[in-house]
Amino acid sequence: MKKLYTLALAMFIGVAVNAQSQRLTLLEEFTQASCGPCAAQNPALNTLLSGNESKTVSIKYQTNWPGVDPMNTQTQTWVAPRVSYYAVNGVPNIQFDGLVVSGAPNALNQTSINNRFAVASPFDVEVTHAYNATYDSINISVDVTCTQAASGALVLHTVLVEKEITFCVAPGSNGETEFYSVMRKMLPSGTGTTLPTAWTVGQTQNFQFTTSVPTYVYDKKELAIIAFIQNNTNKDVLQTGISQPLAIPLDGSIIACGNSSITCVGTYSPSLELTNYGTSALTTANLSYTIAGNTLSYTWNGSLATGASTTISLPAVTLNGGTNTFTCNLTSVNGTTDFVANNNTYSATIIYNNTAGVAAPVVEGFVAATFPPTNWLRINGGNTAATWTRNAVGSTAANGSSKMDFWNSPLGDIDELMTPKFDLSTALSPILTFSLSKAGFTGAIDMLEIMVSTDCGLNWTTEWSQSDPALTTAGLFNNAAFTPISGSITQWRSETFSLNAYVGQPEVLVKFKATAGYGNNLYIDDVNLSVAVGVNENTLDQQISLFPIPSTGDVFLNLSAVKDNMVRISINDATGKTIETYTTAKSNQHKVVMNGLQDGTYFIQIDADSQRIIKKVILNK
Repeated sequence: MKKLYTLALAMFIGVAVNAQSQRLTLLEEFTQASCGPCAAQNPALNTLLSGNESKTVSIKYQTNWPGVDPMNTQTQTWVAPRVSYYAVNGVPNIQFDGLVVSGAPNALNQTSINNRFAVASPFDVEVTHAYNATYDSINISVDVTCTQAASGALVLHTVLVEKEITFCVAPGSNGETEFYSVMRKMLPSGTGTTLPTAWTVGQTQNFQFTTSVPTYVYDKKELAIIAFIQNNTNKDVLQTGISQPLAIPLDGSIIACGNSSITCVGTYSPSLELTNYGTSALTTANLSYTIAGNTLSYTWNGSLATGASTTISLPAVTLNGGTNTFTCNLTSVNGTTDFVANNNTYSATIIYNNTAGVAAPVVEGFVAATFPPTNWLRINGGNTAATWTRNAVGSTAANGSSKMDFWNSPLGDIDELMTPKFDLSTALSPILTFSLSKAGFTGAIDMLEIMVSTDCGLNWTTEWSQSDPALTTAGLFNNAAFTPISGSITQWRSETFSLNAYVGQPEVLVKFKATAGYGNNLYIDDVNLSVAVGVNENTLDQQISLFPIPSTGDVFLNLSAVKDNMVRISINDATGKTIETYTTAKSNQHKVVMNGLQDGTYFIQIDADSQRIIKKVILNK
């Protein structure tokens, strides 16, 4: 009996000595909000990780290259040591459990995860965390237990990660707005805590950390704590533990993707949505808001359950003409401080267009240094410096143009430039012309649309649209931001389209809508609205004759009354599309070749003596 007991005890001890722990693997990624390849490869990586949450946790380090990334600015102190540790020299870059899988994100697959997950670990790592009473500090506990003898240059890394960060507008230039498992701080530093070099079975050690919640954390509800043990000799990650995000009792939110709107009414009734993301019901919410130079307050009372939302309609306010910024802050909930402050501000831009429509001709060459020009409006959809601005180059001389900075715009960014209201109530055959210069970038597709509204921007109709490569006039510029040569006939072209559909409308808005495809710059110049005028209004129009009308082929212009030596001729179809533009010497009988065109209605545009004359042709062969 004693012999059997001794054998059983030996077997028990043997099991204990050889016991190992289930491994939780670690994926570390080096990425960046202005890295194009990161935006292309991260979606597949994130999908793979989300399907393996029981096997793998991830930490994303936002690097300080190749461009702008506010998350790196906040955390570079801890990112830099990890970049050096792995000798990372390009992004995106992954390190799976140290050096088990390294390189591009697509190097990691399900088989790699399964194989590593099956390798037992010599440690257990248990992580817990708790907030203090005011939810501005975190107490962290990490318990390390050895389940099989281990040795080496071991280090414990303890990391705060924000599991999801969502931006309304891409914070960098690659278009990404959603980021996952972003490293926010490392304790006590980026080099970690040194562990004993030798561990025996059953040996344990507890590590305690207390840290304030960084003010740059976007959402405390997304904060998780990850701890992992790494061997600095071979960079092998031996075990990982995670403490998942904790619920927050008081968290009211009014944050939303602020928008821009246009109105022709001088009052504005602000409306926003209050959401309860906390675990306690919201009964009061105090708001402070500013608009048109006035600061006002409002108190909401009610009962809002966890996860519920309600719309708060604020009293109407009087707008100033032009751009008005509405900013609202949630100052307190339930009579006390809201524990999550970074979702307590909402802002929007309201443009009060209180000008009357102007009659043609309207000419804008962007000569004046002031931009936007008088009564023009610019809507910066990306809220970045990359938008419509004035540039010194021009289509005919170095006298100015409007530049759309596609080179620095985030992917998908939309920026708009809007003309004054046009009065077309008595216009005849209104035509809008403009000059365009644009460079392309390999693989990128930028887009320019010209849209028209007759109800002060409530509804828009697209009348003209082009995207790369058709939009491009100057070929590909891959190595630098494009600036055209003033007056270059090879880099500028003229575009024309008709506004006939809007004749009779007293207030017509036209906007140039630019959608960034991560390409190169675009410039517009000489935006002109012209109309065919009445017989008694333009002597030159009376003196330039066109015949025959209708025509079975070519038509002829009598240009003898023109004072200029050279005349610019354009042939436009009924939609306003320019078929041909050329310059010719004035003559008593100039032939306009139309024989090769299909039957239909056309407009012959004559630019001479600082005037624009438009003649209608009906072609019926």
